[in-house]
Amino acid sequence: MKPEDDGSSHVRYALQKFQDGYTARDLDKLDEFMQLFVQDESIEMIGIGASKQVENEWFEGLESIRYIVEGDWKYWGDVKLDVDGAKITIGGEASWLSTTGTVTQTKAFDTAIQLHLDDMKAIFDKEELSADEKLMEVTQYGMRRLHERAKGLGHSWPFTFTAVLVMYGTGWRFHTLHWAMPVE
Repeated sequence: MKPEDDGSSHVRYALQKFQDGYTARDLDKLDEFMQLFVQDESIEMIGIGASKQVENEWFEGLESIRYIVEGDWKYWGDVKLDVDGAKITIGGEASWLSTTGTVTQTKAFDTAIQLHLDDMKAIFDKEELSADEKLMEVTQYGMRRLHERAKGLGHSWPFTFTAVLVMYGTGWRFHTLHWAMPVE
């Protein structure tokens, strides 16, 4: 890591710990990993498929974020953040960062098929959607999953990652995270 004397080294350290968790994917250490987050229900993680608050891939609160991280560790590919290249800004008790990364398809991706089918069933159960909207949502979701599977093991997708951290106790903790992938 680059030497820094503006306080951003502590934020970068938190980002590295986040990366370490996604690298190890050790479910026995998930509760320990969750200590990287502010410990209240105001926290949120916005995934690559999010488009509405508190719906598909927009998670709020510790329990919801724990759920998505567990799913990422079980079913998503290998995540690699550019920790050293992250742009970090600090303003008082808040900091924000932006960086790039990749997710590389692994064998774990193949085990996710049932999870994807369950997600598609949940779309059909949404009473607020019309029949046409359900069909469009499920079709789009299914086609994206099929497209990803067709790329095969070892394929990497680029993404951007942004986060807001706040001083919590004696260290920087994640409050808001957003993963975004370019449209294909």
